[in-house]
Amino acid sequence: MNTVTPSTHERILHQGLALLSQVGLAGVTLGMLADRVGMSKSGLFAHFRSKEDVQIGLLTYMGQCARQQVVAPATQAAEGLPRLQALVQHWLGWAPRAGLPGGCPVAAALFELDDVDGPVRQQVLAMEREWRGLLTQLVRQAITLGHFRHDLDVEQFVWELCGIYLSHHAAQRFLRATDADARAQTAFQTLLTRAQSPWTRRRRGQRVKRPPTYPTHEAPSA
Repeated sequence: MNTVTPSTHERILHQGLALLSQVGLAGVTLGMLADRVGMSKSGLFAHFRSKEDVQIGLLTYMGQCARQQVVAPATQAAEGLPRLQALVQHWLGWAPRAGLPGGCPVAAALFELDDVDGPVRQQVLAMEREWRGLLTQLVRQAITLGHFRHDLDVEQFVWELCGIYLSHHAAQRFLRATDADARAQTAFQTLLTRAQSPWTRRRRGQRVKRPPTYPTHEAPSA
């Protein structure tokens, strides 16, 4: 059976993205990437001319992976609320499911580059704006289809949803909290309940549920 061997450029991007997810943009150097791929720095220069070129190339490649892992599966769901729910389901914690050893590079870059100007920051900014634009589109679609209230503040909804994602990222990656997924889902369901029209809630037969309980770590008694 014939096997398709990835090109050198594809191998660089694949290995570089794995490295990026672990060490962040500042940690990806030409020397480190060359060692990871098993080639010389001069050989790497045939594909990327500078560190910034590498970083932007890896971010672009990450965007392609995210579209395959997050956006494409969500489009199989019905338009409106079901598609938004599917997107969020695939979005939360998507990096490990995509085979990355670390976390989401863009989520990390939002903090890493907040005070840094230049083309790499502009690339991350463009990607984040594009993503929030997609979320806005799906929320407006849910309003049009009657799944959400017609007077819903769309920008506020997207703002809170992105906050849930970043909080989940920090809890899962930095705090290593075992309840990160459950808490993110609780926050998302609360956001949906506030956004849904009364007609949608009645049709879905929603009832007020008791909030889930989470394990606590109490100090031992004396």
